[in-house]
Amino acid sequence: MNCVVRPFAAADKEWVNARARAASAQYEGAYADWPSFIEGIGRMADLAEDGDLFVAECDGIVVGAVVHIGPGRPRSAVFPEDWSVIRMLVVAPEARGQGVGRQLVAACLACAQAIGAPAIGLHTTPLMASALRMYSAIGFQRDRDLDPIRGVPYGRYVLRAEGIAAALALLDA
Repeated sequence: MNCVVRPFAAADKEWVNARARAASAQYEGAYADWPSFIEGIGRMADLAEDGDLFVAECDGIVVGAVVHIGPGRPRSAVFPEDWSVIRMLVVAPEARGQGVGRQLVAACLACAQAIGAPAIGLHTTPLMASALRMYSAIGFQRDRDLDPIRGVPYGRYVLRAEGIAAALALLDA
């Protein structure tokens, strides 16, 4: 599979939203009020208004996406204003296990490094085991519990700026 990570374009909107819904479908039984939860997930492309939305395009088809929120841009109150934030890493089920998620996370880390963010944060849940394993393997550390989201436990994870270069090297390996 020949993949490239590139900035989101308006023509990607439907692909991104569909991939976000498909990537999240496996969690249907876990979240309370699933219909409204998946509706919000299905508007992922709207995050391009306040962040850097990247897509992974493989053989001409969008198979994944992620959003980098830079310092000073709108974000959840659980993240300091001067941090970068990774939002909504999604990879279509048929593209998993091929390094797409790693490439997308690398794009966010490179953004955080380029702008000099003191840290990059994210929130995730043990339900998202593959993503959590990757984040932990490249140096993200859980620094606090968060309130559950629709009944699902979440934690905040952080990678300090001094760890970004090493994380990028691990993702490239």
